[in-house]
Amino acid sequence: MASDPNRLVVLTDYLTDIEAHLLIGSLEGLGIPAFHSGVGGSTGWPDAGGYAQVVVRQCDYERAKLAMDEFVSDRNPEGA
Repeated sequence: MASDPNRLVVLTDYLTDIEAHLLIGSLEGLGIPAFHSGVGGSTGWPDAGGYAQVVVRQCDYERAKLAMDEFVSDRNPEGA
């Protein structure tokens, strides 16, 4: 059985919806469809029990992973 290239896979988790949506916007700006899983995590407090997943299509995963790594490093220069 062949794998479905349009199957949604989790790219990453964030503590807040805002962080997830910033990444989603960046990915979409590169032409990579990305979605919020709707899991939750809007409070930003670690003990709130929720988190926000960013999901992409399986066929976009590798490109999205590279773009995410660049997005994160641009916002955290030299590990600051």
